[in-house]
Formats: sequence, C-alpha cells, structure tokens
Amino acid sequence: MRNRLRAGLLAVAVGLALADSSIVTLALPRILGRFDVGITTVAWVLTSFNLVLAVVAVPCAAIVRRRPNATFAGGAVLFAGASLVCGLAPAFAVLLSARCVQAVGAALLVVAALDLGTEAIGDRARAIRVWVLAGVVGAALGPAVGGILTDVLGWRWIFLAQVPLALVLLAAVRRDSAGPLTPAPRTRPLPAPNIALLLLSGGLVAALFLLVLLLVTGWRMSPAAAGIVVTVMPLSALVAGRVVPQTVARSVRIGSGVILVGGGLGALALLPHAGWAWTIVPQIFIGIGVGVALAALTEDAMSGPGDPVLHGGWTLAARHAGVVLGLLLLAPVLTSALDRNKEDAIRSGAAKVLDSHIPPLDKLGVARDVLSEVDVSKKQGSLPDVAKVFADRPANEDYSSLESALVDELDRAVTSAFSRPFALAAALALAALIPLAFRRREPA
Repeated sequence: MRNRLRAGLLAVAVGLALADSSIVTLALPRILGRFDVGITTVAWVLTSFNLVLAVVAVPCAAIVRRRPNATFAGGAVLFAGASLVCGLAPAFAVLLSARCVQAVGAALLVVAALDLGTEAIGDRARAIRVWVLAGVVGAALGPAVGGILTDVLGWRWIFLAQVPLALVLLAAVRRDSAGPLTPAPRTRPLPAPNIALLLLSGGLVAALFLLVLLLVTGWRMSPAAAGIVVTVMPLSALVAGRVVPQTVARSVRIGSGVILVGGGLGALALLPHAGWAWTIVPQIFIGIGVGVALAALTEDAMSGPGDPVLHGGWTLAARHAGVVLGLLLLAPVLTSALDRNKEDAIRSGAAKVLDSHIPPLDKLGVARDVLSEVDVSKKQGSLPDVAKVFADRPANEDYSSLESALVDELDRAVTSAFSRPFALAAALALAALIPLAFRRREPA
C-alpha cells in the first residue's frame, strides 16, 4: 500500500513538473499586459522553461544516480521556491530567471521520479509507461488549468498554487542508503529513438499549445469549457496505455502510434468549420497515438546498454528539445498565416458591411469601428472582438445578422490560418518514422 501511494506521488510529481512546459500558454496575454515587453519577448516565458529543461536533463540524471531521494527532495524544494518567485515577480527579468530555475527543479524531479518509481513499482517497463503517461497528461492539461487559474484568480496563481503541491511531494522521499557510488556504466544514447522522440514531440506542440489557442483565442470559448474539450486527448492516451497489450511488437506500436498522431494533426488541418465538436475525433486519434507511441519510443530509447537513469535524462532532453523546435517552427507560421488571413477577412467583412441592410450612414461608422478594433487587437497580439463594435448599436435583426456574418468571416479566417501550422506539425510528427526506418539494429 505504501509503495502504491509513493508511486502515485511520483506520478503526480512528473505531471506537475511537466505541466509547466505548457501551463502559461493562455496567460501570456495577461503577462504581456503586466510587463512592458514585446510579444516575441513574452513568449520566452514558455520557451525558456522547455529549453533549460532540455539542456539540464542529462546532468541532472548524473546527479540523481548517487542519492535519488535527496535529489528528488531538492528538486521539489527548488521547484516550489522558483514557483513562489514566479508568482511574486515584480519585473519580467525576475519572472524569466525564476522560470529557468523552475525548469532545473522540474528536471531533478522528473529524472529522480523515474529511478524512485522503478523501485516503488518493482517493474521497470511498467514504471517507464507510468512515467511517460504522467508527463503526457500533465503537459496536455497544463494550458487548460493555467487558463482557468488566470481567469478566476489571475496569472500569478498559476505559479503560487504549485508551491504547496510541490512541497506535498516530499512525502514520497525516503532516506537514501549510504555507500560508495559505483562508476557509471558507459551509457551511449541511442540516436534513432531519441531523434524520433524529438520530432514527434515537435509535432505534438500543435496539439498541446495551438489547439487550446484555437479554442479560446480563435473561437472565443471560455478557458473552463476549452479545458473540458482538450481532456479528450490525455484521457485517450491513458486508455490506450492500458488497453493496448505490451505483447504487441514495439516497432508496431511505435509505427501505428506515430501514424495516428500524424493523422490526427492532419485532420485538425482540414477542419471544415469552426466548432469544438470537429476537434474531438482528431484528439482521440492523437491521444491514442501518444499513449501507444511515446511509451514504446521511450522504452526503445532506454533499451541500450548503460545506466537507465542516464537514458531517462537523454529521452527527457530529446522530448523538450522537440517542444522548443516545434515552438520555433510553428509560431512564425501561425503568425504569418493570421496576418495574411486577417487582411482577407477585412476585405470580405467590408463587402458584407456594404451589402448589409443597416442604414447607409451607419455603414461607414461600423467599418471604421471594425478597423479600429483590428488595430487595437494587433497591438495586443489578440484577435478582433467583433462584439465590441456592436455593443452600443441597435439590437435589431439587421445589425444582428451583420454581426453574425462578420463573426463567421473571422472564424473562417482563423480556422484557415491554424490549418497551416497543423499541417506542418503533422509532417513533423510523421518524420519521426524516418530515423527509425533507417537505423541499424541496436544491441538490446
């Protein structure tokens, strides 16, 4: 019973630590409004965490080898302290520095949890699957949880709420047995599965970040409602991780999982209309693919000779290097597509205003207010709020029809803009099959 409780706490630690790789996604506009920085600069609150985590994962794994319990405790305290500083940060430089420290604490927690989880569960393969799925669920739920906390309590509570949770994790710590450190066996990372992990994780950025942005910022859903919608993917991953038999060949699980992820992302690129219901089936495909492929790929990456903890560090580094790659590739594509489609939407919207049945003298006023709202949204890095334009205008059928037509035009433009990065993400995920197809047979 104690081992099961301990294993549960270790899984929570992994989910909590890796949720921070995505938890600030919907809080970035509020952070931008609080600090006098540019849109590109504020994005580093998200990117810096994943970048530092990728860089320090392997060194942290080397530290874990000597005293895993003490390292886990140190990681929990460091993560809690950095989260507190993030929540109280008086300046952007302080917030960014604390995010980097928070990433170091997360790396210590996650790598130590792999070692301690193997001990608590007693089955290395099962411990790896739990470790992977806990991270997937944490990262997938991060944007929704962060958005809800931002709306209800403010963006600072994203970090402040994590302080007591991180300290509770200390209950999973035991005393390390004393003894000399045995020399680490030669550990050479297996390039093929780690490169595949990097590419697959880069593609999953679209599912973990862009989908939430589309629902909340693009289609104007509340963070709470969007949070319910995006739980489909982690739930599908959990079900797949339990249902798919481990007796199926690892190569089959990896191949089918990657194809499902690529297919789900491709389906998101081909959405026929705006609306959350259209995302459900693609999310199920992606979730099943993640639940099957990520665990199998991680097992594959850790199957080489050497220390399993060091292999775990390499897989963690590969996954978060992939997240950074995805952010750097997909964000510019989305920004460019939004700007281009926004101009097309403005021209189409102007035509709809001219063709509407509102009084002729008010058509110019509506067009002027729409363009003014577009300019304000550009400065704020958000999408135009058409409802503001009609807030003080007559509530009759002609104005309501025009407002609905302009909203539909904006929805089409936004949905079309998101299709480009989703398609690129699908290609990135499917590219994970390339290094696996051409690798030499690795020793088990």
